[in-house]
Amino acid sequence: MAKASRNQETLLQLKRTIRLLPLIAIIYCSSSGGAYGLETALSTSGVGITLILVLVMPFVLSIPMSLMAAELGSALPLEGGYYAWVKIAMGRFAGFMEAMFSWMASWLDTALYPVIFVDYLSIWLPALARGKHPLISLWNGGFCIDLHWFVALLMMAPLAYLNVRGADVVGRSTMLFVVGIFVPVLCLIFFEAKHFIAHPHSHLLQPMTLPHQSIFSSVGAGLGIMIWSYIGYDQITTASSEIRKPSTIYPKALLINVPLIVIGYLLPILAAVATGYHSSDVTAWQNGDFANAGGLAGGTWLKNALILGALLGQIGLFSSLLLCVSRLPLVLAADSYLPSGLARLTTNAKSPARAIITSVSIFAIFAALNFTTLIDSDSILTLFGLMLEFVALIILRKRYPLMKRPFTIKYGWVGVTGVTVGPTILTLWLLWNSLTQEPLAFWIGIGLSGAAALSYPLLKKYVKRNAPDAELDLSDVDFGPGFDRHEEVFSE
Repeated sequence: MAKASRNQETLLQLKRTIRLLPLIAIIYCSSSGGAYGLETALSTSGVGITLILVLVMPFVLSIPMSLMAAELGSALPLEGGYYAWVKIAMGRFAGFMEAMFSWMASWLDTALYPVIFVDYLSIWLPALARGKHPLISLWNGGFCIDLHWFVALLMMAPLAYLNVRGADVVGRSTMLFVVGIFVPVLCLIFFEAKHFIAHPHSHLLQPMTLPHQSIFSSVGAGLGIMIWSYIGYDQITTASSEIRKPSTIYPKALLINVPLIVIGYLLPILAAVATGYHSSDVTAWQNGDFANAGGLAGGTWLKNALILGALLGQIGLFSSLLLCVSRLPLVLAADSYLPSGLARLTTNAKSPARAIITSVSIFAIFAALNFTTLIDSDSILTLFGLMLEFVALIILRKRYPLMKRPFTIKYGWVGVTGVTVGPTILTLWLLWNSLTQEPLAFWIGIGLSGAAALSYPLLKKYVKRNAPDAELDLSDVDFGPGFDRHEEVFSE
C-alpha cells in the first residue's frame, strides 16, 4: 500500500507556476516554433500547393483541434490533460492508449528538433551534415549514427536539465527563445517587402506543383509535414495542474497562437521564395535554406541571424515539448502502469526528473532516423490520439450535458460533430498516403500502435497489479448537478 499511497499524492504536489505569457510561448513552441523546417514542403509539393496548404490547414486541423482542446482543457484542467479526458470519457484502456499514442508520437516528433538544430548548425560547420561521417547506416541512410547524431545528443542534455529545474523555468526561458525566433524572421520579411512593392506581379505561386506531379499527389506529398506543422495545441494540457487559472488563460493562449502561427508560416515562406533562391529548381529546397535565402536578401549578417533564430527555435521546441510529454510517463507511473520511480518529483522544483531523463533517452534513439520518416510516423500516431480526443469530446457532451465549460464550442451538436470532420479526413488520407508513398513510416506508426495495445494487459497484470489510479485534483471540475465526482470519474 505504500507504493499506492505515494502515487496517490504525486499529482497533488505539483505547483501552479505557468502564467499567461509563458503559456503562450510554450504553446507556440510546442505547436510551431517558426517556419524553420518547412523548406522540405517546398521541395516535395511545390511553392503554390505549399502556400495553399499553409492557408487551408488551419481550417481543417488547427481551428477544430484548438476548439476541442479549449473546451475540454477548460472544463477538465487536470494533470495528464488529454489522457485524463479520454480516461474519464471512455475508461482506463482508452486513456492508456491515448497516453501511449501521444508519448510514442513524441519519441518521433521531439526527436525532430535536435535533427533540425544540427541541420542548421551544419551551414556554419559542414562537417556536421547528416551522413558525412557515418558509423552505422541502415535502410539506405534511413537510420544513421554519425557525427550529426552525436551533436544532437549534446543539444538535448542541457535542455533536459532546464526541464528538471521546473515548469516555471521552462516557461520563462521559452519566452526568450520566441523573441530570438521572430526578430531575424521579421528582418527577412522587411527586406523582401521591398521586392513585393517593386514587383507587384511576381508569380510567387510558381511552380504550383513539381514536374510530373498532379495536384492530388502534390497535396499528399506535403500532407505529413503540414500536419506536423499545425498540430500540438493540446500538448501543454498534460501539465494543466502546473498552469495558473487554466480554465481561463488556456483558451486565451490558444486564441492568440492560432493566427500567430499561420502568419509565422506564410510571411517567411513568401519572403524566402521572393528572394529567388532555388527559383530554377524548387526541388532543391532543404532544411537550412531559409537562412541561405536570407543571405540573398540582406547579406551574411541576416543569414547568420536566421541560422541563430532557427537554432533558438529548435531549442524552444525541444524544451517546451519535453515539458509537455514528460508528464505522460509521469501520469502513467502515478496510475501504476509504469515503474513508480517515474512518478517521483524533485524536492524543490516538483518536476518529474526521472520521466524527463527517460524521455530524452528514447528521443536519442529516434534522432537517428531521417526527417521524412520521422514526420509521417509521428503524424500517424498523433492523429490516432487526436481521434480519441474528439470521441471523448462527443461522449462528455452527452454524458455531462450540464458540466461547467468555461469555453464551449458553439452551435450545439452541429458544432461538436462538425469540428471532427477535417481531422478524420486527414487521418484517413495520411494513412493511405503513407502506406503507398512512405511504407516505413506507415509500419513504424502501426507497429508502435499495436505494441501499445499489446502492452496494456501485460502492464496491468505485472506492473499495476490492481493498484488504484492516482487521485486527480478535481477542485476546479464541476460535472453538473446530480453527479458525484469520484463515483462518475473512476467507475469503469
